[in-house]
Amino acid sequence: MGATALIFIVVFFILIAIPCLGVGWLGYKLITRLGRYPSKTPAIQLGIMLKLIIVEVVSLTLILLLFKILVSE
Repeated sequence: MGATALIFIVVFFILIAIPCLGVGWLGYKLITRLGRYPSKTPAIQLGIMLKLIIVEVVSLTLILLLFKILVSE
């Protein structure tokens, strides 16, 4: 039972860590672009927003897929 819980924790950690790294990378790009072109703030934010939405939808889908696999019906 303990090994199963450890595997679940590792898989769940990976499913959380990967989107967090992606969001951090997008945030870094956002801050860098805003520092270079402060007058283009709305356009830069809109460009990053679509990528953020994609990262969030994919991460939520993977987490829901994990729980769907683990639920026995």
